[in-house]
Amino acid sequence: MNPHETTSEFHLSYKPREQFLPFHGRNTRFSAMVCHRRAGKTVSCIGELVIRALYTTKKRAKFAYCGPYRQQAKEVAWEYLKEFTEGIRRGPPRESDLRVTLHNGSTITLYGADNPDALRGLYFDGIVLDEYGDCRPSLWGEVVLPTLLDRKGWAVFIGTPKGKNHFYQMVQRARAEPNWYHMTLKASESGLLDDDSLREARAEMSDAQYQQEMECSFEAAVQGSYYSDIIAKMESDGKIGEFLYDPIETVHVSADLGFSDSTAFWFWQITPDGPILIDYEEHDSQPLEFYFTMLKDKPYEYADIWLPHDAKAKSLQTGRSTVEQFLQQGYPCKVVPKLAVQHGIDAARLIMPKCRINKATCYGGVEALRAYRRSFNEKTQQYANSPLHDWASNGSDSFRYFSLVTDITKTAVKDEEKDVPLIKNPEYTLDDLWKSKNNDDWKSSIIRI
Repeated sequence: MNPHETTSEFHLSYKPREQFLPFHGRNTRFSAMVCHRRAGKTVSCIGELVIRALYTTKKRAKFAYCGPYRQQAKEVAWEYLKEFTEGIRRGPPRESDLRVTLHNGSTITLYGADNPDALRGLYFDGIVLDEYGDCRPSLWGEVVLPTLLDRKGWAVFIGTPKGKNHFYQMVQRARAEPNWYHMTLKASESGLLDDDSLREARAEMSDAQYQQEMECSFEAAVQGSYYSDIIAKMESDGKIGEFLYDPIETVHVSADLGFSDSTAFWFWQITPDGPILIDYEEHDSQPLEFYFTMLKDKPYEYADIWLPHDAKAKSLQTGRSTVEQFLQQGYPCKVVPKLAVQHGIDAARLIMPKCRINKATCYGGVEALRAYRRSFNEKTQQYANSPLHDWASNGSDSFRYFSLVTDITKTAVKDEEKDVPLIKNPEYTLDDLWKSKNNDDWKSSIIRI
């Protein structure tokens, strides 16, 4: 059905922009659109959801829009969804559920990637993933894709570039695979913003920001990132690739434990050529028993498992600390000392170039490190000295713990890396950090079995 046609029964208030007509007319199951700011990609996708929901022949059809956060999805898309379904709804919009039901029984619901459990166990006939690069990489394969399988549902990934992350990889698939639709809409080519607006944008943005936000460049530097430059260098040097587990050597683990959000584990082995990160695990809202089973099911012999400093606090529910519960399971636990976050970030920037990472098993962790960045103050237009807390935080915090406790004095690595840091390197070295463990704070943090 042509999106700007109407039937005798219903009148659609959505009028697509000319630039998005090819998108509405596609016949592929999957799509990826890279669009500059203020191009109208969210509006076009809400319009697409309404059109597909209205003219579907499937019974009990369900469609969804998912943003990085539920509140963000509400602020960006809810008013458009209500406007475009005016006169074709069955009953009023469900404000508490962010859901509308059309006359034919189809539903359209808004979700946030910050609560992926809300999507589990559902089915969808179509879904839009907005700003997919700001969502965790596992959202697609582990959560969303299973909801589309049995009913052959379709999916659309939209956003603006933030480096060569998981959204970039989806765009690459769209460019190469036949069952995908791809569109890149640059501000210099779309005709959607006049010359005065573009000049104003250039005046207010850095060149890297303008190339990223307005010209859809995945090559532009990611602003405020802590590690993206180092990750890119490691990829070009072949340090992120096939580096497998050595069953002869023991395995070290660092964990960032979360109960209201994700828990992340890095697994590594020490070699004469530096640490090899062999595995990564991240899960949401699981009890400790889940992680005990996860650790047990892996084929590793554990040398130590490093837990965050607050793992020594006793739980009100059990009366036992997280450390005590790990010890009772027979795991060799130690506690990472409570140091400033910036010290850990500095240590991570120093040790990261000396590492090798197994790409296949650590994909989610690598993407978390790539996306980890400083908070940005919209009022002052400055980056803060503290990290932004989002989906990338847990994996990056776990890596920070790894960086603080890894003893690279046992390796024969030579410092050949000369990356250009986004932040000033600290005055101390990794050897200094390791030797500082001899002080009382570090000694008291080691849990003896």
